[in-house]
Formats: sequence, C-alpha cells, structure tokens
Amino acid sequence: MSRWSEQFEGHTIHETIQTLQNWLAVDVEKIDSAHEDERRRFSKALDLVQTAISGLDAELFPEKLVSNLNSQLRQPQIWTEVSNYASNQNVQHLRGANDHLTGQLPLIYQIAAVAGPPDATKTVRSIEEAYSKFCKAIEKAEQDFEARLSESEGSLVEIQDGLAAHKKALESLKAQSDQTFSEWQNEFGEAQNSRAEEFSAAQIQRGEKFHETMREIQTKSETETKDISTKHNERLKSAFDTYTQDVEARLDDMKAKHAAILEIHGLVGTDGVAGGYQKTATDEHKAANTWRRVAMFSLGLAAAWLLLKLCLGFGETSAGGVNWAELVTAGSLTLVLLAAAGYASRQSKTHRDLEQQMRWFSLEVKAIDPFLSSLEDADQKELKKQLSERLFGKDRTANQAKKSGVDVGAYKELSESILSPIQEIIKMVGKGQ
Repeated sequence: MSRWSEQFEGHTIHETIQTLQNWLAVDVEKIDSAHEDERRRFSKALDLVQTAISGLDAELFPEKLVSNLNSQLRQPQIWTEVSNYASNQNVQHLRGANDHLTGQLPLIYQIAAVAGPPDATKTVRSIEEAYSKFCKAIEKAEQDFEARLSESEGSLVEIQDGLAAHKKALESLKAQSDQTFSEWQNEFGEAQNSRAEEFSAAQIQRGEKFHETMREIQTKSETETKDISTKHNERLKSAFDTYTQDVEARLDDMKAKHAAILEIHGLVGTDGVAGGYQKTATDEHKAANTWRRVAMFSLGLAAAWLLLKLCLGFGETSAGGVNWAELVTAGSLTLVLLAAAGYASRQSKTHRDLEQQMRWFSLEVKAIDPFLSSLEDADQKELKKQLSERLFGKDRTANQAKKSGVDVGAYKELSESILSPIQEIIKMVGKGQ
C-alpha cells in the first residue's frame, strides 16, 4: 500500500460517516410520515457521501475537498443535531440537520463528479494492491533463485561424478535383475497354473453347496411365509370384526345422542306448540304492517284533501257569508279519514303487541328443555311444573289492561285527531271574514 493510499484510508471522513449513520439508525417508538421523510432524506445524503468517497482513487483523491466536507459534517448544525436526535428522537433536530446539509450538497456532488463507480474503484484498488504484492514477490523470488543457482552449480559437478559411478553400478544390477526376473517368471507361471486348477475345483464345489443351501432356505422360507400369512389373516379378520362391531355400536350411540340433542334444543319446534306460536306471531306481524299501511294511507288522504280545500278556498253564499254547507262537507270527510287512520293505528298497535308476546312465549317454550338439560330428572320435572303453571293458561291478549275500562290514551288521541282539524278550519274561516 502506497503512502497516499495510507493517507486516504486513515482520513477521518470515514469515521464521520459511520458515526452519523449509527446515530441515524436509532429505533423510534412512534414515527409519522414527516419524521420518516426527514430521516430518509438525511440517510440518502450520507449514502451519497459514502458512495462518492468509496469511488475516489486512493492515490489521487482531492484531500482538500474531502477535508472540507468532513469539517462541514462535523459542524454543530449537523453533528450536534444528529447526536441530539439519537438521544431523544426529536424530529426537529433532524430537520435542522437536513436544512444545514442542503448547503453542502454542491460540495458533495463536486466530490461525486471526481469519483468513479465504487465497484470499479474497489476493483482497480484491489488490482493495484495485487500488482504491488506481485512485484515484491517477484523481487524476492529472483533473489532466492540467484542464491540457489550458485549453490546448484557447485552441487552439479558432484552429481555428475556420482552419476558416472552409479551408471556403471546400474548396468551390473540390470544384468543381475534380468536373470533373476526370468527365474521368477518361470516359477510364477507354474504356481499360477496350480492355483487356477485348485480354484476351479473349489468353485465347482462351492456352487453345488450354495445351490443346495439356497433350496433349503427357499423351502423353509416358503413354509414360514405361509404360516405367518395365515396367522396375520386370522388376526386381521378378528380385529376387523371387532372394529366393525365397535363402529356399529358407536353409530347407534351417535344416532341416539343426535336425536336427544334435537329434542333438547327444540329443533322440531315448528311442528309443536312453539311452532304454533311462531306462526301466530308471523300472522300478527303481517296484520300489523297491513293496518299501519291503512293508517298512513288514511292520513295521506286527509292531508291531501285539506291541502286541496286550502288551495281552492271555501266558497261564500250569495249574501257574502260563510258557506257552512261546504265547510261541514269538508270537515266531515276529514273527520272520517282521521277516524279511519286512528282506528287503523290502534289495530296495528294491537297486532304488534300480540306479535311481540307470541314471539316471547315461543322463545320461552323452546328454552325450557335446553335450560333444564343439565339438571337432575327430579329437579327438571319440578321446575317444568312450576314453569308450566306460569306459562300456560294465561290471558295473553294485547289488551289485558284495557278490558277493565276505557282506554283513556286512545280516547284522548282520537279526540285530538278530530278536534285539531276543526279548530284549524275555524281559524281559517275567521281570518277569511
């Protein structure tokens, strides 16, 4: 590594960038979009600075620009604000740092313009370092080679002298080895023929023994297989019969419990007493809606009739007085329509009350058995008796309170519905005179 590369690697800009990134990466419990925008913008600026620094040539980097940028990043407007943000996560500190960093962007982009791609710079830097190491290795290898060469030249003379002596010894040894090898070859041929004959005889004998043993093993295995298969079939049939009986018993028990559950929860209630009350409640609901429509229709006709008479006005007699015949005719029709509306509204209310009582009674009847299912049989019978006395044999008409006398509320409502239009007509006539 050159002295310029060491100067670049030891520059404090690297520590400055790493410290700011560590402060910025603090965990924030509550964060909003504005907070995230500030942190993302400052993080992008640090990434840009790091990318630009990484793309600089270590031996040709602009030291003055890098030092200037390092001093600007360590200004209190950035350094202190980001440090405070790491301590209390207040977005105002980060906002102030971003504002001051805006003025340093031209310097950052000036350095980025000088720098090359970070990957390419790293590749070139690694190639240069490898080349330097290669040159040093070549220099050392050359020195070692010269030293070994001088030593080898002296040893070569000794080796040549010894080689001549060994050559003579080798020729003598070769003649002896050829003779000995010829003797060994003859002995090996005779022994090989003898071993081949013995092996062939032993091979035939082993084959016969092997076939005989295999026949015995096959016969024994077939017998054992048949016995094992018979035993397993018997056990499987017995287990299957037991399983079938158990399944049938469980199915019968499930059907019985399913029927009991249906009876407990009143799922057949539509065919019993509760179902009858449900049907009655449905009929009362339809009747209440019908009477309500009749009431609204009657009130609408009355309002339309009065509006028509108000628009047309009440005629006067030939003497200039009030035309009482026309007034009485209009009032009588209005009274009839109002009386019909009042009657229809009372009928709708009556049917609505009956519907509500029938639904509640149906719910009470259905809820008896599920409510009592967890009790003992004796307690169920006693409580059923008490509930039956309270539920059955009661007068559940909608007008229980009205049987003993006159419905004062209904009478007052009817009176007001009749008298109010008459008073309005009298007032209008008085204004016309």
